[in-house]
Amino acid sequence: MNIRRAVEKIEISDIRKIAEKLQCYENTINLTIGEPDLDLPQEIKEAVAYHALNSRINYSPVSGLPELKNKIAKFYNENFCNENYFNGDNVIVTVGSTEGIASSLQTILENDDEVLIPTPAYVGYEPLIKMYGARPKFIDLKENSFNLTGEILEKNISEKTKAIILTYPNNPSGMILDETEMKKIVELLKDREIFLISDEIYASIVFEKYTSFAKYYKELKKQLINLNGFSKSHSMTGYRVGYVIVNEELQAQIKKVSQYKIASASTLSQYAAITALDKCQDISGFIEVFKERAKFFVAKLEEIGFKCLKPKGAFYIFASYENIEKLKDKKSLDLALDLLDKVALGVVPGSSFKVEGYIRFSIVHDIPILKETIERLEKYIKQ
Repeated sequence: MNIRRAVEKIEISDIRKIAEKLQCYENTINLTIGEPDLDLPQEIKEAVAYHALNSRINYSPVSGLPELKNKIAKFYNENFCNENYFNGDNVIVTVGSTEGIASSLQTILENDDEVLIPTPAYVGYEPLIKMYGARPKFIDLKENSFNLTGEILEKNISEKTKAIILTYPNNPSGMILDETEMKKIVELLKDREIFLISDEIYASIVFEKYTSFAKYYKELKKQLINLNGFSKSHSMTGYRVGYVIVNEELQAQIKKVSQYKIASASTLSQYAAITALDKCQDISGFIEVFKERAKFFVAKLEEIGFKCLKPKGAFYIFASYENIEKLKDKKSLDLALDLLDKVALGVVPGSSFKVEGYIRFSIVHDIPILKETIERLEKYIKQ
C-alpha cells in the first residue's frame, strides 16, 4: 500500500528518539524534553478533581469553552497589549500549542508556498510545513549571535514567502527579539501579504523585559497569528491546552480545520486552564527557580569550556562546544549519542534545531542534578 510521500520522508524527532533511548540505560539524567519538573499549582489539581467528580464532562464547543476564551483574551489584553484588542471571538482553544501551529499552517499554506524560519528553529515546524505541501526556508543566524534583524528578514523574503514563524523566547536559545528590531519587522510586514506566526509558548517565563507581537495587533491585524498555551507556564504539559489568537475572519477559518482535526480540546483540561487564569497568574516563583538554575548552569558550563548563550527566557541552555579541543570536530548528534552511551546523559543535538556545534540542555531539574550533570560532562571530556 502506498503512503503519502511527504509523511514517509519525515521522521520522529531526534529529541524523542534520544528521550526514548534513555529508557535503555540506568542512572540517567534526562535533559532532553522541555517538560517542567515543578509541580502544577494545587488550585488546578483541586479544580480538576472537583469537576471530574461533580460535573458531566461533555464535548466542548469547537473553539473552546466561552469562559476560557474570554479569559484568554483578557489575559492577553492586560499582559501583552495594554489595549482591549481581543475578545473571545479572536480565540481558538487547541490541543496544546502544537495543534494550534498545525491547524494554523494547514489553514494558510498552499503547495509550494515558502515559510521563513530563523535558526535555531523548533523541531516541530519543518515536518508540518512539508506535510502541507509547502517549503521551509531557514535563515541562518549563527554568525549574528542568533539575533534576527529586520534587514536580515527582508533579504530572505521572496515572492513565494507566505508566512514567517518567529519563536520568542526562543526554543532552544532562550533569546528574545530586540524591540527595536521588532518594530522594523512590523513596518516591513504590515503592508505585505505575509502571515506572521508568533509562537509565544514561553512568553510567561521571561527573565527580563519581553514584548509580544500582540502589542502590534493594530498594525498587523490581517496577518498576525499568536500561539500560546499552558504547558510551560503552569506545568500542564499532559493537559494539552493551547490557544490561537487571530482576527475574527481568520479565526473562523482556522476553527474549521481544528474541528475536523480534533473536534474540540478536552473539556476537563479547559476547566484546569480557567483555574490557571483565575487563581494562578502569578508564576514569579516558577520564573525565579528557572532563572537561578540558568545562572548556575551557564557559569558551570563555561568553567569547563562550553560557550553559552545567556537565556532571557524559557528553561533551556544552548551551548557551543566548538572551543573544546576534544569535542570540536564532533557532529552534535554523534556527541549527544556518545554522552548517552558513555555517561548516561541525555541532551539534544543542535542539529535538531538546524545549528551544528551546539547542544541543548533542558534545565528541568534542580541544582543538585545540574551539578551532577557538570560532573558527568567533565568525566566525558577527560575520557
